[in-house]
Amino acid sequence: MSKITESANGQDCQIRIIGVCNNINVVWCHANGQAAGKAIGKKTLDILGAYGCQKCHDVYDRRVIPTNMSYEEIDLDFHHGHQRSI
Repeated sequence: MSKITESANGQDCQIRIIGVCNNINVVWCHANGQAAGKAIGKKTLDILGAYGCQKCHDVYDRRVIPTNMSYEEIDLDFHHGHQRSI
């Protein structure tokens, strides 16, 4: 585990998806998409990430699909969280 992923312990969620975030079990969430370097079986570089609670992480990674917002809104929340995390 890298130092940046270990640094998530004790941090607050920075993704902060409204109606989703509970600020519990914060981890380092890696950015999604080819532009970030993600591919099948390959995560992006650690620097392209954000502190996110488990619920925000699940929504961003599309393990949970909310019905009240678009993925573009979720992606923007992630990128704002990335800026706050850095």
